[in-house]
Amino acid sequence: MSHKSPISLKSKLNTLFSDSPTLAIIAALLGSSFIALSPLFVRFSEVGTTATAFYRFFFALPLVWTWMIFDNLKPELYRTPRSVREYILLIAAGFFLGMDITFWHLAMIKTSIVNAVILNAITPVFVAFAAWIFFKEKITLPLGVGMALALSGSFILVSASGSAQESNFQGDFYALISAVFYAAFMICLKELRKSFSAPTIMFWVTLVGMYTLGVTAHFMNEVVVPYSANGWFLLVVLALIVHVLGGGLMSYSIGHLTATFSSLTILIGPFVAGILGWLVFSEAMSWQQATGGVIIIIGIVLSRQTRLTFQRKKTNNNP
Repeated sequence: MSHKSPISLKSKLNTLFSDSPTLAIIAALLGSSFIALSPLFVRFSEVGTTATAFYRFFFALPLVWTWMIFDNLKPELYRTPRSVREYILLIAAGFFLGMDITFWHLAMIKTSIVNAVILNAITPVFVAFAAWIFFKEKITLPLGVGMALALSGSFILVSASGSAQESNFQGDFYALISAVFYAAFMICLKELRKSFSAPTIMFWVTLVGMYTLGVTAHFMNEVVVPYSANGWFLLVVLALIVHVLGGGLMSYSIGHLTATFSSLTILIGPFVAGILGWLVFSEAMSWQQATGGVIIIIGIVLSRQTRLTFQRKKTNNNP
């Protein structure tokens, strides 16, 4: 009688966490959902919008640094840049993310939550174009259809929210600028994941982004000190949920998915924002908005197969 050798829990975990596209997709969707909670913290914050973003990075930095230290105990990984190009990419990624969040937070108080999130989600258009130029990633038919559906679902959410006519043009413009900066950040992240692990990238990006936001908040003359314990608590939770969890999961997923598909996963954000606006700010979600959310998810599913493009190109030193 033959019997199979038992498979240890450790080997199962290693299999699960080693280049699993499914896990990367789940991480990207969860990360995007956590990041979409940002409007809740920004609107209730006791300090300015950019100062709120600064504290998000400030309180996250010690945790990200600890994560990086433990992750780099592995002998095959390194956390120190070894070339001028790597320094430039790390600094640029932190700067781009800092500016993205600066304009996104401004949009959140100038226009509706759904509008701010939707217009920021135009990022895939810019990423797809840049990925085509820099990474030679082809925009295949399934990817094109998926992008069209995802973007169509996003615009359905905007039009159905009833806030498009009331939205502030300045806020919408800020959201579009943030989308450009976020696309630039994701392109840098794509390149950095070829050499660095997610924790290492998160540390450098958080450090550079923190200084970028601090300088920006200073020149904007914002209120920078909360006036209550609840205000401080909100900023700490913002750092943990949005930056550490949301940003960490997105940084992990970008190393296992194409740049274009990774950006498409952020389109789940508008659906989360619609629910957030309904539950917290009494912005009722109509059946049109729900339909838009479903269309977004369908678009993401159709785009799922494009991960194969990057899987074939992965290098052996990718963490």
